[in-house]
Amino acid sequence: MKYIDCHAHMTDPSFGEDLEKVAFDCLNQQIYIITVGMHYLDFERVIETSKEFNNIGFGLGLHPVQLSGSGNTVPLEQKNVFELPDWLNKFGKRAVCLGECGLDFSTWLCPTSAERDNQREALVYQIELSRRYDLPLNLHSRSAGKPLLTLLKEHNVHGALLHAFDGGKKAIRQGIEDGHYFSIAPSIVRDPSQKLVATTVPLDRLVLESDSPALGPEKGVRNTPLNLPLTVEVMADLLNKTSEEIAHATTQNALKLFPKLQGIINTTMD
Repeated sequence: MKYIDCHAHMTDPSFGEDLEKVAFDCLNQQIYIITVGMHYLDFERVIETSKEFNNIGFGLGLHPVQLSGSGNTVPLEQKNVFELPDWLNKFGKRAVCLGECGLDFSTWLCPTSAERDNQREALVYQIELSRRYDLPLNLHSRSAGKPLLTLLKEHNVHGALLHAFDGGKKAIRQGIEDGHYFSIAPSIVRDPSQKLVATTVPLDRLVLESDSPALGPEKGVRNTPLNLPLTVEVMADLLNKTSEEIAHATTQNALKLFPKLQGIINTTMD
C-alpha cells in the first residue's frame, strides 16, 4: 500500500539526528511526504530536504504565526509576504503546493480586528500567488475555520487542503460544499475533532497528514509519517472499510489535489 503525507514539517529540529533514517524507513513503507515551509528562514532547508530524499516533496508559504527578530511570535502581515514571489520564481516549478499558509485567530495572537484583517490581506496575496504559479493551497486554520472558508469563497478558491481543521460540523459541510479536501492525522486516535472530520467528509475528499512532529497518536511524543498506517487503520474502523480501501482512496485523492506528487512517486520507482 502507498501512503501520502500531505502535510509535515520534516525540517523541524526534532528530526536533526535521525531524519535520514525516518525518510528511508518511510520510503521502505511507500510513504511519500510533503514537507511545508512556514518562514523564510526555513525555506532553504525545506528545499534541500526535498533534494536529499526523493520521497519528499515540498511546499513554500508563510504561516500566519511568524517569529519576530527578538524571537517572539507575531501575526503575519501583508508587508511580510512580498519576498515570496522571489522564492517561487526560483523554485515554484519544483514545489508541490503553496503553504503552509492560512489564518490563526487565537486570542493570544490576534486580539484585535486590525490584526485579523492584516492576516486576511496576507492570505489573499498568497491566494493570488497560488494562481499565478499554479500551486494548490495547503492551509492552516486555528480558531478561524469559518472566517477561512468565507475568505476562500469570496476569492473563488476551490480544492484547497484544510489541514487539521478544527471547525464544527456546519463549517466542515461548508468546506465540502466548496470543494475542499480535509486531512486526517494520527492524532485521530485521541482527538474527537479528527474523528468528526473523518466521519463527516466523504471519502473522496479525505487525505492523510502527519503534521510531524505534532499531532501524533500520543500527546507530547514526537510524531513521524511512519504513523500514517495507524491513521488508516482507525479510519477503516470508523468508516467500515478495509485499510487497503482507505490507503488507496486517500492516495488517489492526494494525487488529484497535488498532481506533482506523481513525479515524486515515479522517481522512487526508477
